Amino acid sequence: MKDRVYNQILEHVIRLLSERYPIEMIAGCLMVIAQRLYKTHLSAKDYKKIMKVASEIEIQPYDVKKGTLH
Repeated sequence: MKDRVYNQILEHVIRLLSERYPIEMIAGCLMVIAQRLYKTHLSAKDYKKIMKVASEIEIQPYDVKKGTLH
């Protein structure tokens, strides 16, 4: 189920990128949505923990040279 949701959201992001929306705009919107979901469903303590982990985690960029984002 997790892969299904991820793939659906990724497909929508790719569609928005193909419509020439700026990457920063799309990424910013996704970050705000994620943070609001966490803030809505987690305690203040757990929200702070997850934001700390998110700021420290090593993220690999997409290989856009392959023509896709995954």
